[in-house]
Amino acid sequence: MTAVILGATAGVGRALGRELARRGMNVLLIARDEQSLQAEAAHLRLMYGVCASTVVADGTRPQELAAKLSEACSHLDSIDVLLCPIGASRSDDDGSQPLQETQSLIDTNFTAVVAATDVILPAMIRVNRGSIVGFSSIAATRGRGANVVYSASKRALESYFESMRHRLADTGVRTTVYRLGYIATQQSYGKTLLLPIATPEDVARTVCAHLQMREGCVTYPSFWLPIIYLLRVVPWAIFKKMKF
Repeated sequence: MTAVILGATAGVGRALGRELARRGMNVLLIARDEQSLQAEAAHLRLMYGVCASTVVADGTRPQELAAKLSEACSHLDSIDVLLCPIGASRSDDDGSQPLQETQSLIDTNFTAVVAATDVILPAMIRVNRGSIVGFSSIAATRGRGANVVYSASKRALESYFESMRHRLADTGVRTTVYRLGYIATQQSYGKTLLLPIATPEDVARTVCAHLQMREGCVTYPSFWLPIIYLLRVVPWAIFKKMKF
């Protein structure tokens, strides 16, 4: 079995690669830094004895990513799992940044996932099996004055996965999107956060244990569920005064 991991050299992506390799699955790792990719692939081969291949591609260039992924997949017998823990945010993302930077956020958080899915999905449909997993954020719960484009692109990702779940409901292809809370990654490093932080390894174990299930949208950690509900139902007159 083979899994493709988009954004494979850091955080949740790296943890997923290691967890899948530990379970004996071959992996195709995709990231933009060739040195980090080669080091991670070598680590997986050495530690777990799996086949670990690489594709150097940048999520901000979705068409190029799709072309490189298509070429790499042509040399594989099958793709059983596509995992897309790719994402990027900016501290100054208040909706007023230059269009080029806005487009970069959209491409990394949304378009790159769609591009990878477009490449992988037809083969999964032909054999009537496979799992596609996306990663959203609690930031997509409700729009606010910070992380404007990031939140919007993650909400678009959730809508995309909901649509794909509906489209593929009568097939053997499963789609799941994880709405992640605070995770111990570079994006959260040094920030003062009000709630507990999960580790990338926690996320990876949960995702890998549920690859065969049709779960739709999963909030992780689950203690975020009531918080998300409250954020959605709080009246605008109150919500607009909240700073977070």
